[in-house]
Amino acid sequence: MPSLAHTPPFLMARLLEFNLLPSRSLHAERAQALLDAGPAPAHLLNQPAVQRALHRRWSAELLARLGDHAAPVHDVTLPALPLALAAQPLLARLVRDAGVLLLGGHLRRTIAREPVLQARTELGADSLAWARNGAAQLHPGLDDAQPWLGAGWAPAADALGSSLLAQAWHDAPAPLRLRADWKLPPAADSAATRQASGLQPAAARAVCLQLLSRLDPAWLSNFPATR
Repeated sequence: MPSLAHTPPFLMARLLEFNLLPSRSLHAERAQALLDAGPAPAHLLNQPAVQRALHRRWSAELLARLGDHAAPVHDVTLPALPLALAAQPLLARLVRDAGVLLLGGHLRRTIAREPVLQARTELGADSLAWARNGAAQLHPGLDDAQPWLGAGWAPAADALGSSLLAQAWHDAPAPLRLRADWKLPPAADSAATRQASGLQPAAARAVCLQLLSRLDPAWLSNFPATR
C-alpha cells in the first residue's frame, strides 16, 4: 500500500473525515433519516458543540453497520477515490452531468418546442447544449430513458447520474464502496438503475472520471492514479 507521507494535508483531512466521520458527508436524504430517528431539540441543532456531538454519535452508528468493512481507507491510489472523496457540491454537479450524459440520446431526439423548452428550463441551457453536441463522445445515452422521465428532466438526470456514479465504485473495496454509497441518495441503491447505463464498473468509472476532469481538473490532479 502506498505511503500517505506525500498526501496534501487537505486531502488527508478529507480522507480522515470519510473514514471516521462519514455522517458529515451523507446525502441530504440519508442525513435527514438519521436526524428523524433521534431528533435533537430544534433550538440546539445550530450550536457547533451539539453538531459535533451528533456527528460523533451518527458516525459511530454508521460505522457499526459496516461491521468487518469498517476498516479505514488508506490507499490513495484506488481509482475510485477521487469520486468517493468529492465534496457534496462537486458530487452534485457530477451527478447532474452524469445524468444528462445518459439522457443525451433522448435529448438529441427531442425536437418539439415545448419539451425542449422544459429541458432547457430544468437542466440549464449549457447542459442541454453539451448533451446535444459533446456528450455522445463519452456515452451514446440510453436507448429508452422514458421510464425515468415521469417526474421531469432534472429528477431523471439526478437518479440516473447517481446510479452511474454508484456503478463507478461498485468494484471498489467494501470500506470505500459502502461509505461512498452513503453520499448518494437511497434511490441510487437500486440495482436496476445502476445497470441502466450498460457499463461495467471500470467503464462507468472511466466516464465519471472524465466528467470530473471536465468539472474540476484541479481536484482530480491530487490523486496519484490520475496523474
